[in-house]
Amino acid sequence: MIEIRRLSKRYRTHWALRDLNLTIGTGMFGLLGPNGAGKTTLMRLLATLLRPTSGDALIYGLSLLERPDEIRKIIGYLPQFFQFYPQMTGYELLDYIAVMKGIRDGKLRRRQIREVLERVNLADRAHRKVKTYSGGMKQRLGIAQALLGDPQLIIVDEPTAGLDPEERVRFRNLLTALSARKTVILSTHIVADIENTCRQVAVLNRGELVLAGSLDDLQGCAEGKVWEIRTTEAELPSLAPLQVVSTRGSARDVVCRVIADRRPSPEAVPVAPTLEEGYLVLIGGKGGRRE
Repeated sequence: MIEIRRLSKRYRTHWALRDLNLTIGTGMFGLLGPNGAGKTTLMRLLATLLRPTSGDALIYGLSLLERPDEIRKIIGYLPQFFQFYPQMTGYELLDYIAVMKGIRDGKLRRRQIREVLERVNLADRAHRKVKTYSGGMKQRLGIAQALLGDPQLIIVDEPTAGLDPEERVRFRNLLTALSARKTVILSTHIVADIENTCRQVAVLNRGELVLAGSLDDLQGCAEGKVWEIRTTEAELPSLAPLQVVSTRGSARDVVCRVIADRRPSPEAVPVAPTLEEGYLVLIGGKGGRRE
């Protein structure tokens, strides 16, 4: 259980995070928001890499302010950007990180490394140099190092960025499996990553919490605000003032989904919103801005 209490972080005159209150339980938890929303700042705070300007968080009963050293022993962290020593093999790298994490017993260390390599499906490539790994393999190696020490909390920041669709699905499935008995916080701006893995979600925008709840709660933000309009390619420019979410062509016309507070034209038909459309309305897209 993670209890975040009025957590804030300021960089000079800019508030990256302000008065955040949030409770996160066991399982996969999604943290969603546009670039610059404060997601990475929150992840770095929870990973004890930053000290908050004000507020606190209790991570399994341990205070972020008072007991950061103890918190580091129970978390695994995969940052958005990371570099590995390319000349090391995957096994050598994990061995090095395990020592840095304080796993001094050689037998225990070897067993944990074998276990995490199996879990991320890299056992057969463990003795290849990291420079030969694909982007997806490096991401899996990243989650392997986060799993060393059997952490209670796993924090992953934008983990699927740059992965091809197959690797993205494989990575999401891995995180879902890990969340069965741990807390996994998945921070992303890709709605599909949340939709396919999480039951609970928080949305940040401009450093503030704008929603905490279920995926249905997020989807419901666009209820009554999504419309389908049939038009022609020649008339498409006339929809420019609206927020067009998607278009699909047919033999005769073009079907557009748009977001608007009110029926944008007599021909517009109301449709059930998607999770992505709920998110777009919530963070302030055209027709859905909240003041």
